[in-house]
Amino acid sequence: MTIALTAYLLVLLFALLTPSAATPSSSVSWVAEVLRSLGAPERVLIPDRVEFLCNVAILVPASALGSLLWRAATWRDWTAYGFVFAGAIEVVQGLLLPERSATYVDVVANTLGALVGALLVAATRYVRGESSQPSDWPSTI
Repeated sequence: MTIALTAYLLVLLFALLTPSAATPSSSVSWVAEVLRSLGAPERVLIPDRVEFLCNVAILVPASALGSLLWRAATWRDWTAYGFVFAGAIEVVQGLLLPERSATYVDVVANTLGALVGALLVAATRYVRGESSQPSDWPSTI
């Protein structure tokens, strides 16, 4: 699992730190077409919304794999790690990659993705009986 996480993070860094904005833009277009073919409503297919969904989805695997590897880290930890990672990526994009756009919205979406990945693992552990109490869950769940 360590190899999978390392490989995923390397691909992720490559995608996020590519100097050209063409790769992310073409990815968003491709995802929109896939969603359209699956019958997604037009209100979801607005490019900014698809980009937000992609930015959420991009960190779900990283935090899920990390949660599986390091059981001691809670959903809070993975959300914080996601926030720091996303913030660092946006700072690098803003300072060093003039063709890329650094936005707060991307930080929010990436952080949400880190939260989702960690909660998916926590929920799976709880359902499987690996955790007697969801003590690392948000208090409202």
